[in-house]
Amino acid sequence: MRSHFLNIAVIVMLSAVSCAPGRYMIDVEMRHKSKAGLDLTGKNVAVVYDGQSDGYAKSLAEGFAWTLKADYQHTIDSVGVFGLDASASRYASRDSLISLVIQTGADAVFLFDKVAVGDISNSGTDIVLPFNMSLRCYDSMNQKDEMLSFTGSNTVRSATLEAVPDEFRKAGSNFAASFKPQWKHEQYSIYYFNNDAWYEALIKSEMYDWKGAMDVWFTFLSSNDALKRSCACFNIATACYMSGDYNLASEWLDKSDKDNVLPLSSVLRKRINARK
Repeated sequence: MRSHFLNIAVIVMLSAVSCAPGRYMIDVEMRHKSKAGLDLTGKNVAVVYDGQSDGYAKSLAEGFAWTLKADYQHTIDSVGVFGLDASASRYASRDSLISLVIQTGADAVFLFDKVAVGDISNSGTDIVLPFNMSLRCYDSMNQKDEMLSFTGSNTVRSATLEAVPDEFRKAGSNFAASFKPQWKHEQYSIYYFNNDAWYEALIKSEMYDWKGAMDVWFTFLSSNDALKRSCACFNIATACYMSGDYNLASEWLDKSDKDNVLPLSSVLRKRINARK
């Protein structure tokens, strides 16, 4: 998350003229699902290939797994690569992928069920190998209980036969690009009043210290002012959303609406529901 530095002096001048809550805008870069429609954040991932193949499938799977881990920048719990003792095509069904989830202990499994390499040819000084591949995926934590299927083709070029596996790893890395998270610039609002404690919470939220900010907002929950309680609950809902706890974010937004439905409540609720 990237955001702008907080200018407290400007906020004080603007809010001092009114008893109504102010709104401070925070600019952030938010992680979204990949182009393929998957979000692997916080999950254990297994990449499975046909262990009885000529070895190129293993290289493809290794490159794919390495790039997944790199793209999610340590937000994936683990990525394991597994070779099957049987033909991978036998596992190209939803029920079979579920069994692989159980066997590997993963939350999401990718299966290279087909890696078909064509005839080797020469192009000048390079060795050329065209190939087709089929990739299946099942995410046990996705509300949509379904198997996803992807296909692709490519041509590997290598100066030597010994270097071909490295080129297949690069090809696997390229296929993984469709599953990398997408980052989008978004703006979020934090409500505040003309009070040092509210400014302190703003500074903490600007520093992405959502726990510290919530500790401050919790102190306003016993206020006799329904509007202040509503704003504090809204801010806590935003903090829960930023922290990835979308169900808890909904509960706090419900509390906010119960006291006073704020103008931005429907906007935040739509964002929360989209993440569930």
